Amino acid sequence: MKSKLGAIFPILPENVERLFDQKQTVFVKYTKFKELERGSKIVFYVSKEKKLIGEGTVERVEKANPKTAWAHYGRRIFLNETEYNQYVSKSPVDGRNRKTVEITLFILKKLKKYRNPVQWTYSITPSGFYITREKYKELRPT
Repeated sequence: MKSKLGAIFPILPENVERLFDQKQTVFVKYTKFKELERGSKIVFYVSKEKKLIGEGTVERVEKANPKTAWAHYGRRIFLNETEYNQYVSKSPVDGRNRKTVEITLFILKKLKKYRNPVQWTYSITPSGFYITREKYKELRPT
């Protein structure tokens, strides 16, 4: 079986600057990806541009109640408070109220915005997907 290196997750274009330039290093996600841990790579994809725009390395993974997460990490979360509250209360896929009680926080280090974003031809769902070491080597910009 191919080794999982990390995951590719979509972000909105308006969140790119906060994540990479303003160093708001906490990426939050409702996810069932259990194999992401310290040292995993998270590659970020901007859907509208169909490009991989950067990456970070997971320093720590935490699960928390959304209110507790915001109270503890609010200024470091890549979403502003309005965006965060909307994300934790409504599903971006179907607009229904969230039933999940814990959000996953990926505390990132070594954030790197790609000088030349990588064109990506595959569709990426809002939930993202795992990426293998082999696929990462293929897409990694030089």
